[in-house]
Amino acid sequence: MAFTLVCTRRLALIATTVLALAGPAVAEPVVMATEASFPPFSRTEADGSFSGFEIDLGNAVCERAGFDCTWVKQDFDGAIAALLAEKFDIIFSSMSIKPERQRVADFSVPYYSVASAVFAEKGALKDVPADLGGRKLGVYGGSTQDQYARANFADVDIRPYENIDQMSADLVAGRIDAMFVESLPGQEFLSRPEGAPYELAGDLFQDEALGAGAGAMLRKGDARKAKVDAALKAIYADGTFDELQKKWFVEGTDVKADHLW
Repeated sequence: MAFTLVCTRRLALIATTVLALAGPAVAEPVVMATEASFPPFSRTEADGSFSGFEIDLGNAVCERAGFDCTWVKQDFDGAIAALLAEKFDIIFSSMSIKPERQRVADFSVPYYSVASAVFAEKGALKDVPADLGGRKLGVYGGSTQDQYARANFADVDIRPYENIDQMSADLVAGRIDAMFVESLPGQEFLSRPEGAPYELAGDLFQDEALGAGAGAMLRKGDARKAKVDAALKAIYADGTFDELQKKWFVEGTDVKADHLW
């Protein structure tokens, strides 16, 4: 009996020692790409760090999915090619979910949905998009708005940009007449002193051709998609998404996309 008890204690001690040496579960390294120049979704701070709604949301996804995430900056127009070239693992940067993109990569469930809009000098455009004819229109190069404008806006001079800061600077300088972007970054521009002479021109664009919300983009067959989906659903369920909306957007803004799941 005593021998059995001693053996049992020794086995328990060995098991405890093995677990202690093993340590806690190691988080999976994941590299996340952001444009980091699309406020309030993402921006680059003076110290080089990233902040914004998508940065906070992406960090929450990483925590729940068991990822050890590192963020890298990537211009939007080259993001898909860089993902496919394995320069990073996930694009978490307002990437609209569209059929042509789904043919080359996988998407998480959509995590936000927001309309697009044209922004121009106050009173300059009475009828949008008709009054855009013959004018210079700024868009993100390769974006959903870029593709939509080329397909649906007649006789418009489309000018692609790498980020909204360049685009809005050219709008203020008179090098373009209007810009076509997601409504929240456009309204962020209007809230700045330099944006005071400008307005949202016409109605919001909510055409299905502009995509079914924004999602995290991964390479085809990446098993991490299931973890990202589960993390996003948990973030919606536990109220974290609501808290991030309140932190980054003006009161009353709702960009939830769970109706698209």
